[in-house]
Amino acid sequence: MSELTRRRDKEAAREKWEVFHGDVRVGSIGLRAGVPNHADQWEWKCGFYPGCARSTRGSAATFDEARAGFEAAWGELLPTLTEADFQAWRDQRDWIARKQAMWDRGEKLPSQQPSSLMRCPCGATFDSHRPAESQIHTPHIYAAQRRDGIRR
Repeated sequence: MSELTRRRDKEAAREKWEVFHGDVRVGSIGLRAGVPNHADQWEWKCGFYPGCARSTRGSAATFDEARAGFEAAWGELLPTLTEADFQAWRDQRDWIARKQAMWDRGEKLPSQQPSSLMRCPCGATFDSHRPAESQIHTPHIYAAQRRDGIRR
């Protein structure tokens, strides 16, 4: 089995460790919140999103028991994963980093920027703020709205 590493989650309110397989966060082990003293105090979660379709979790009385539970679950999960599964997680991580960097610079994502461009049902793209362009496509738009029951 490939080596797992863990890092303390310094943002968590209670003791929590993030578990990594290489550079991919594949789960966590940490103290549970809001449980009575006689209940298991530790929990583990094995799996990641996106990339991994299934995940498992459990509880344990001690950290060592939680770690053993996690390692057993990971031993079952790892053989079902491909490199593409891990890459999906990396791609999502990198996208979030790029998005956050844009926001930190005060930039907006392309989807957050207003645009007056429209796509006509005929397939052409035009600027709806330019009457000369809009008038050509108005009959196409109205016909599509009538066909779809939006306009009578």
